[in-house]
Amino acid sequence: MASSRLHQRRRMVVSTMVLLFFSICRVQAVKTRLTWVNGIGYSIKHMESEAPVISRLFGGKHVDFYHNPTSMVHDDDRAGYYRDLTQAGTQKLGRITQEVEGLVRH
Repeated sequence: MASSRLHQRRRMVVSTMVLLFFSICRVQAVKTRLTWVNGIGYSIKHMESEAPVISRLFGGKHVDFYHNPTSMVHDDDRAGYYRDLTQAGTQKLGRITQEVEGLVRH
């Protein structure tokens, strides 16, 4: 289960990096900022350990990450995962939560 979650997390990081790459390619701004927002089940520890990987893929650019808090207590906490999934679903339907407000402020 843990290796499966790690594999999923790596796929999410890669897909996020590809998305960021294409976004940066289209923007012709002089000043850019590399921002990463975590997905479901990411702890601060995960963000801190994976930010350098993303940074290297973008030529050493500083990764300014925003950690959206998770309900998960540990990597195999299914109940916390489902709470996070439910919250993300309600946010997709338009519900404004503290996490959404925090992201807007970031």
